[in-house]
Amino acid sequence: MLTNAIAPDKLGGLERVVRELSAQLVRAGVDVTVVTKQVDRAHPREEVGEDGVRIVRHPVPSKKNPLFAVQYPLAVAKGVRDELARFPDAVLHAHYAITGLPVSFGSRPYLYTFHAPVYKEMLSERQDSYALPGFVQRPAVASLRAAEARVVRKSQKAVVLSEFMRDELRQLDQSTGDGAAVIAGGIDVDWFSEGPRTRDAWAEQAQPLLFTARRFTARTGVAQLVQAMPAVLQRFPGARLAVAGDGRLRPEIEADIARLGLGESVRLLGRVSDEDLLRWYRNADLTVMPTQELEGFGLTTGESMACGTPVLVTPVGANPELVRDIHPALVAQAATPDAMAASIITLLSEPALLQELRPRVRDHAVGQWSWKVVLEKHRNLYAHIREVRS
Repeated sequence: MLTNAIAPDKLGGLERVVRELSAQLVRAGVDVTVVTKQVDRAHPREEVGEDGVRIVRHPVPSKKNPLFAVQYPLAVAKGVRDELARFPDAVLHAHYAITGLPVSFGSRPYLYTFHAPVYKEMLSERQDSYALPGFVQRPAVASLRAAEARVVRKSQKAVVLSEFMRDELRQLDQSTGDGAAVIAGGIDVDWFSEGPRTRDAWAEQAQPLLFTARRFTARTGVAQLVQAMPAVLQRFPGARLAVAGDGRLRPEIEADIARLGLGESVRLLGRVSDEDLLRWYRNADLTVMPTQELEGFGLTTGESMACGTPVLVTPVGANPELVRDIHPALVAQAATPDAMAASIITLLSEPALLQELRPRVRDHAVGQWSWKVVLEKHRNLYAHIREVRS
């Protein structure tokens, strides 16, 4: 596995999918090595996790380094090439454009999972974290787009997590997008499952309880969901919203909560453990996925549904694909605070419908996204890569 970062070093959707896919392969008897960057210098350069996944972390320059844009891809290329030399017969599965770039210049066939267009993510949410002068940022993004296009074009087979992401891939390379395999992000449906509610005192007072788990960036829509709450509270004064996650927009979101007088109604949980995440999914009456742009799959949606909790999504990215076969009321009319509030109110006004949806969303998650289903699809593609090599 070749990737940018892996859980728990970083806790985004890509990082969690790569870790769990690797762990599932190990359980199936496959030796797996993940080559990734060293997010924190305190992390060991090499280790084998409790799940049996071998992780090799290569050093990269700091984002504060003025030469980061030049030095970073060179450091990644060295780290990847060093490991490829140690495993000349391994099946290669890349999950990130810059990590896959060194492989694209070689002769070994590889599988590439296109989780999201990295160049668009940089434009929408990452520029502030890179030490690049303004006049350099646009050329840097253009270079990243060209690199990403090369990686997908040179892959033996591309994988996308949704039909929405297939369309995004077509913008980089039409032919690769047309031939890509759609394999959704896997969900551990044994862990994310129905169970008893164990609410704390704050959650116990919620009538009803809303939940979301998101990074605090403009793309993920946490701010818009918070801004929807005053309208929800007018109709349901006892409603409460719990938000798991963190990010650079937290100060602005905290300011919105104070400005709107939501101190008792909205609770920012920060990063939560796997156990607490499971508890909040089970406790919620409704999970909300308030995405504003670029949702390639949506682990929060899948995990919540596996726990039997319905999810209201915005009509953005892959969101509608995940719930459209269940009920139309689960897709908001727009991604605005007003539209989200209206859809939340509609669903909360029909408690019988929400109760009816609980077993349906669980069954859908198990049938579509369980690792039993997802792993088999990946193993078939790995077998294809081996056939090409031989």
